[in-house]
Amino acid sequence: MPPSALVGRQQQLDHLLSDSARARAGESRAVLLCGDAGIGKSRLLEEYLERTPMRYSALGGCLELGAEGIAFAPFTALLRQLVRVVGEGGETAGGELARLVPGLGPVRENSDDNGRARLFEAVLTFLEESALPGGLSLVIEDLHWSDASTRDLLVFLLRNLDSAPVHLVVSVRSDDLHRTHPLRRVLPELERLPRVRRIDLEPLTRDAVAEQATALRGTALDSAALELLVERSGGNPLFVESFLAAPEGGSVPDGPRELLMRRVEPLAAGTRKVLGLASMAGDRVDHGLLAEVAEASGIGEDDLDEALREAVDAQVLRATDTGYVFRHALLAEAVKGDLLPGQRVRAHRRYGQALEGGVPGLPRAEAVAQLAHHAYAAHDHPRALTAAWEAAGLARDTSAYPEHLELLERLLELWELVPDAGERLGFPYGELLLEVCRAAQIAGSMRRAVEHATEALADLDPRTEPELAARLLVARGLAFKELGRLDALDDLCAAAALLPEGHPERAAVSASTGAVLMMQGGTTEAEKVTRAAIEEARACGDRASEADALITLGSLLDATGSEEALDLLREGIRIARDMGQDQVELRGLNNLGSGHNYRFEYEEWLVCAEEALARCVELGVLRTQGVMYVNGVASALIVLGRFAEARERLNTSPTSDDLAGGRRQAVIAHLAALEGDWETSHRALAEFARLLPWDTTTTVEYMADHYTRLLLLLYGPQEQLAEAARRALEGERDFGLLSQTRFSVSGLSTTASVVWRLRRRNGPGDRELAGELAGVLLEVLAGEDWPGAPVGEMTRHACLGFLEEDPARALEHWELALPLSERARGIFRGECLYGAFWAMLESGAPDRARELLGQAEALLAELGTHDIRQLSGEMRAALAETSKVLPAGLTPREAEVLVEVAKGLSNREVGERLFISAKTVSVHVTNLMGKLGVNNRTAAVARARELGLG
Repeated sequence: MPPSALVGRQQQLDHLLSDSARARAGESRAVLLCGDAGIGKSRLLEEYLERTPMRYSALGGCLELGAEGIAFAPFTALLRQLVRVVGEGGETAGGELARLVPGLGPVRENSDDNGRARLFEAVLTFLEESALPGGLSLVIEDLHWSDASTRDLLVFLLRNLDSAPVHLVVSVRSDDLHRTHPLRRVLPELERLPRVRRIDLEPLTRDAVAEQATALRGTALDSAALELLVERSGGNPLFVESFLAAPEGGSVPDGPRELLMRRVEPLAAGTRKVLGLASMAGDRVDHGLLAEVAEASGIGEDDLDEALREAVDAQVLRATDTGYVFRHALLAEAVKGDLLPGQRVRAHRRYGQALEGGVPGLPRAEAVAQLAHHAYAAHDHPRALTAAWEAAGLARDTSAYPEHLELLERLLELWELVPDAGERLGFPYGELLLEVCRAAQIAGSMRRAVEHATEALADLDPRTEPELAARLLVARGLAFKELGRLDALDDLCAAAALLPEGHPERAAVSASTGAVLMMQGGTTEAEKVTRAAIEEARACGDRASEADALITLGSLLDATGSEEALDLLREGIRIARDMGQDQVELRGLNNLGSGHNYRFEYEEWLVCAEEALARCVELGVLRTQGVMYVNGVASALIVLGRFAEARERLNTSPTSDDLAGGRRQAVIAHLAALEGDWETSHRALAEFARLLPWDTTTTVEYMADHYTRLLLLLYGPQEQLAEAARRALEGERDFGLLSQTRFSVSGLSTTASVVWRLRRRNGPGDRELAGELAGVLLEVLAGEDWPGAPVGEMTRHACLGFLEEDPARALEHWELALPLSERARGIFRGECLYGAFWAMLESGAPDRARELLGQAEALLAELGTHDIRQLSGEMRAALAETSKVLPAGLTPREAEVLVEVAKGLSNREVGERLFISAKTVSVHVTNLMGKLGVNNRTAAVARARELGLG
């Protein structure tokens, strides 16, 4: 019977080819090709690869090996093919790609935390270069079997290929995606990307089944036979072919496996035995490996060749450059399922024996991964243990961190089954648990890190093994820190207590403790611990911990506005760079920028942010880790009023679905709110919440979310003062929104303005809500850890100006805030001008108020933001109202008080109406009586009526 013809898929093929043509023109494209097993994905991809307009093409498939699977398997296959036809990619390939394709050159040692980032960047750069000129088609099959690292790299490439002429097609067996399958989360993420489309292959129509049957048989089926074939096959091309290959008059098979086995059953017994051995390797097998397993199973070389020839002729197997592939993965599964349990175990054992001895031409990483898989399946636990340990090391060396963790967890399971596991591996069980815990942290699985460390500590006596206990406590403490848990401090302090003075690891523990204390708001204690960490680090020569502690101390002190803070940050950055501590250096640059921001030195902030981004380029991690630092650049540009530049940076730089991606959405939401683009702002905030769910994200990250929502409530289409106040109070109760002043200071004056607006509106419940929020804010302002930097001083006086009910006393605070605000920009400056304007207007200084309006309008002309436009509009309207000449030279506030007094209200009642204190009312009454030339309230009321104010 001839090979299966491509029928019923012309439309999908046209989509693939048109997509690849667009990619060749300079716009990378990707297709997710989804469908049930046997539906024709591989056949369609085969046709596509034959007809793609791209100059180069390559194919890679994922392997079904479970926890011992080969990390990056499809990319390793793709890269090998491309290296053969395109070239080695020079230094990039030798330095990083050699991790995936051994033999390209020396592998750079992974001496820092950037190995995975550099590897991803290297793969991306190599593909971009290989695509020029003429374009590049890449096909990845069976993503449902992929490892986590493969999925991560795929997502990274799809986000960053941009204008490279690359067309990436990925096949997925959709009927394999059970409820907890990891692709259930990844596929929607991929489908949201702008240049990714999904094509679902449906069962063949009746006409398509008829066309396939005719192509396979050479003659058309009669109507009754066709109807029966359609009913039995369900339109699945593989099943159509298998039914047609079945003997005439045979019984109907019980299911797909029996149907597929009809192709195998007529073959010779020796061929069926070889196919059984081949199926135990998955859907593909290396010839050399199969030959060794066959020999161990009593099959000679000639008999093996004869059996393989028959299997290929029967279209059960297809020969490749290095071995054999089953015509379909379902066929391999059917053959494997037909074996008896004992046959499977023996085959696994023989594979393990062959792989342990080494197979010529089979890469070591692949051999070790298969050895771990087969030994485990054969219940050969000692061999599985040592293979899993070697495989874990290879996974770590290729920066396949999730697979590294899974293999270490497999070791934990095997340890219980191998009595001399410690002797075989050369370390005790506690050390393995520590290694697993650290691997979980690197892989980003903080909860698993906590669980493993907790298990280890439960069985450990810190009196006999203090160092191991301390290391486990540190590991758990750092995981708690990333989870935003207060337990982090307890663990780090307990670890420090176990390490004697002068211990080489003590400085690192102290440095981490200081950082946790800073994040939790314990400024005084954090400074004490961090200074001690610096001394400990210098005493023992731990330069890395010294740099880390210097940056923490500088970050602690930058809120004070002292020059020492900036000097400490610069020194920490210098040491970190000298020591190759890239993440510490980047953290220092980021925090140095924040220090300049605290001082209103926005140009210097921008310089630091740009330097951090430039370092990402130098380190080869721009498109992996640069996302975080693009956010810093955009934030500085926004404060400088360079909105178009900020938007350009945000829209054209790499994206991610992690912490950096969430922060980017917060920046986008803030910029959109300033510009009055409510829809974009709300959409970005929703995306922020999706990327950084509340229950798995530290509360500090939600500061930016809250203050952007506050802007939307104050300046959005409908002012929602009460909702703004309630959200602020709830945030303080839930996670210290207002009292974490290191992070909240920039939004507190806006929150205080809510109190002022509620009092001014004086609607039902406004007074009580304003009073409650004012009380919380006054308590925060009185805190010992209030920032002393210029931004802190300005914010303190701005808040007190909004909270003070007496215009004269409020004006005193505004007089102190205004000079500081001259160095500030945006909402900072606008709020100060607005608050001072009202204080001056109500204190009878309309000329000074008019000057402030002029400054606000100049700020509006410079920035054009929606909030400044609204504030200046309110100021303009209020000034226009006061320009109306009032009798006897009364101010607008005095006229308001006189109207209420004329109603017979007491000072307290007038104050409640106007939302000012009784004392302030008394001052206004005294002033207005003097202007009216009367000496008591009764005469003032009479005079008011004469003037038409009563």
